Order: sequence, then structure tokens, then C-alpha cells
Amino acid sequence: MMSILKGFWKKIRLYLILVMLPTLIISYFIYEKETEKIDLKNKQTATLMLNIHKNQMNYLISETEARLTSLAMGFDQPLETKKVQNILENIYKQEPRFSGLYLLDKKGNVTASTTPLKEKINLSFRDYFKRIQVTKQTVITDNYVSRITKQRILSICVPVLDENEEVTNVLIAAIQIDYLRNIMNVLNPDLHFKMLNQNGHVVFTSGPQPVPEGGSTVSTYLDENSWKLEVFPQRASTSEVLSVMLIPLSSAFILLNILFTLVQYIVLRRQTQQERHENEAQKLELIGTLAASTAHEIRNPLTGISGFIQLLQKKYHSEEDQLYFSVIEEEIKRINQIVSEFLVLGKPTAEKWQNNSVKEIVSEIMPIVFSEANLYNVEVDLQINTIQDVGVYCTKDHIKQVVLNVAKNSLEAMPNGGHLKIVIEAEKEHVIIKVEDTGEGIPEEMLKHIFLPFITSKEKGTGLGLVVCKRIISMYGGTIDIHSEVNKGTTVMIMLPSAHSA
Repeated sequence: MMSILKGFWKKIRLYLILVMLPTLIISYFIYEKETEKIDLKNKQTATLMLNIHKNQMNYLISETEARLTSLAMGFDQPLETKKVQNILENIYKQEPRFSGLYLLDKKGNVTASTTPLKEKINLSFRDYFKRIQVTKQTVITDNYVSRITKQRILSICVPVLDENEEVTNVLIAAIQIDYLRNIMNVLNPDLHFKMLNQNGHVVFTSGPQPVPEGGSTVSTYLDENSWKLEVFPQRASTSEVLSVMLIPLSSAFILLNILFTLVQYIVLRRQTQQERHENEAQKLELIGTLAASTAHEIRNPLTGISGFIQLLQKKYHSEEDQLYFSVIEEEIKRINQIVSEFLVLGKPTAEKWQNNSVKEIVSEIMPIVFSEANLYNVEVDLQINTIQDVGVYCTKDHIKQVVLNVAKNSLEAMPNGGHLKIVIEAEKEHVIIKVEDTGEGIPEEMLKHIFLPFITSKEKGTGLGLVVCKRIISMYGGTIDIHSEVNKGTTVMIMLPSAHSA
């Protein structure tokens, strides 16, 4: 139960590390990136609309100023109030932007108005009236609430000059601030605009109020005066960002889950292989222990049997008896060979490790290989593909036993003749011994289990030879691999660490 819970929490921890944590990190970066993209897009849109409204304001002011200037220049002196009243009323009816058109006399009295007056009104105290008397130039102002309409207005004041360039009257066009605000609200109901005069005071605002942390504004100045128009770009909303990042985040989440599954598969496969190797090692150790103890028990009576057979050979000299004795001796030798392999399988011992030349080891066993090859009508080729005489820390007899065992297997796989090649190569940190034959090959089903005890295709084989070879090579930190194709041949590659890298 504890192991199951431990495995479960280990899987949860791995899932958090490989999937959830990277997903959160990726989500953060995607969210920031998409927010930045949306904010940039909103800023570009706001800037575009800001320029549109700026041009509209410039046109409105300049066009109104131009009409009033033309009107002022067209008046005959002295002015006929009734005639001016009619002209102003006609203009007022045609232009809904005006909240009123007025004519002031030299003293500031309103003498003509498109809005009915309940009382006589004098505007000589207004700053724009005083400025226009001095500068004789058009004045644009927003500082006042109209005494006539009681609404906040944008006033454009144009002087009417006589032939001596003296101010005789003042024409005023009042534009409602609400008119300007409504235009912006209609075109951009979601954007917050703010108009500031030359003193930094707010003339009007439009649109919803911006969020306090709404970010920086985009601003521009009107051409006709020093007023500044500001806009607050919309901030990317959470829902908008999430809708955009849904696809990339889902893709990342799916890929991370695939990665998690793949890692789990690799871990499980590695764990399975490790458990299999451990089980094989335990089985081999158990078999070795049993084999070693069994070998000792067999050798004791075997020695007695062998001695009595030799005595009987001297006592019975008939040809038939000697034949039986020779058969018994051969079988005793075979039993003794199996027992010897049992002992190596149980616990191979390295009596004396020293630096032995691989070339020398192979050269010493080549006469035996050539002799065996003649019996099978097999050609033998020894190739040494290294100039250096590379050594291996080992017991010489162990490596001889391995190479002889592998070479003998190759020869027995070529009962009708063939070619055996033994190759010695040297890499940076390893020595390689290859034994290649053109024999019958090993079936794929058997090749998978070739290093397991008692697996053999020979009629009188023990199935322990390759197991002993692998145990010896593993003891020296090397590897032995077999590649084979049926009816094409087999290659056995023995790799051992060289003496200088050991």
C-alpha cells in the first residue's frame, strides 16, 4: 500500500513539474505578450481617432473663423443692426454647431443676437473683449458660461474694423461644448477624450472615465490655438486576452501532456529494464551459487570414478571393454568441462590482474583456432587494425577463454566450410575484438535470450558458454554484443576498456 501511494505521489510530482509548472510559466508569458499586443493595437486605434478629432476641431475652428472674418469684412459702415440680425439668423439656421451668433457694439453691448434677449447685456468686462480691442485679432476662448444660453461655450470672436482700422463692433460665434463632446461620443463611445486649454484647464471630456491605472495617454495640439487633445487608449481586458491566448495555451498544454506521457513511458521502460536486469542478475547469482556448490559436489565422486575407470582399463584389455572405457572417459571429460563452466559461472575470479596485450592474447590462441578451422574446412583471417599495442587490465586466461569460446561457436556454425575473421581495433578508450563468421546464423527468437543460461541450439551444448563469456567480460567492465542473420552469418563484438583509461 505504501509503495502504491509513493508511486502515486511521485507521478503527481512529476506531472506538476513537467506539465503544470511549465503551463503556468508559459501562460504568464503568453498573457503578457498578448496583453502588450492588444494594448499596442488599442493605442494605434486611439491615436488614429485622436488625429481624426484633431483635424475635425481644426476644421471647425478655422472654418468658423474664416466665415466670421469674411462676414466682418463685408459689412458696410455704419452697420445696420437689423440687416446684421437677419444675416446672423440665416447662418444660425443653417449651422447646428452654433449655440448663438452675436454682434457687440464698441461699448460691449449686445446689439444683435440669434437668441432672444430678456434684458440688455453688456460684455465689455470679458477678457476677450478687452484683448480684441488691443490686438484687433481674432480671439478664441472657452473660459465662460454664456450669460445668454447658460451653457459652457467655445467662443470665436472676430473684430469688425472701419476704414481707419479701428474696432467698431465684435462678431461672436458661440459653439456649444456639448456639440463637440457629442461628436466624439458618437464616433468613439468607448474612448475617453480630454480637451485642455492653454492654461492646462479641462475644456471638456467625453467617453467613459478611464481606470486610474489605465496607462499613458496619447496627446496632440490643435493647429489654431494651444489647446491639447488627449485620449486614453483602452486597456486589454482579461476576457479579451484569455480568448486570444486560448489556442496557443491549449496547444502548449497538449504538447506538455504528450511530453509527460513520453517521459513516463521512458521512465517506466527504463525501470522495467532495470528490474529485468536485476531479476536476471539475481537469477544468475542464484544459478551461479547453486552451480558452484553443485560442481564441487559432482567433482568429488567424479574423481573417484575416473580413478576406478583407469584401474579397470588396466585389468580388462579386450577391445570391446576398451571401447566402453573410452566412451566413459569422454563423458567424464564432458562432465568435467561442464563442471568447470559451472565454477566460472558461479563466481569467476581474477587471480592476477595485469596489463596484457590484446594482440598477444589473440596471437597465442590463433594456433588452436587454425587447428580447429582445418577440421571444419574454414578459412581464418586475422586483422589487426591498430598500430599501437593496446593493453587491457585482466587475467589473460579469462580473455583467451572468451575468444576461444566465441571462435569455437563460429566454427561449429559452419559445418560445410566458410570464412572466419577475427578483427582487433582500438578506439579512444576501448579495445574491440570482433569475431565474424559466414555460418548458419542465429534465429531472432533465440538471439533475444542468447545470454540466458541453458539456451543453446547445439545438440550436445550446455547453454553456459556465452553466459560465462558475458560474466567474464562484465567483470572487466566491458560489453559483448551479438548481431546475426540466418544463413548470412554472425558478428560477435567484444569491447573492453583499454589499460590507459581503466
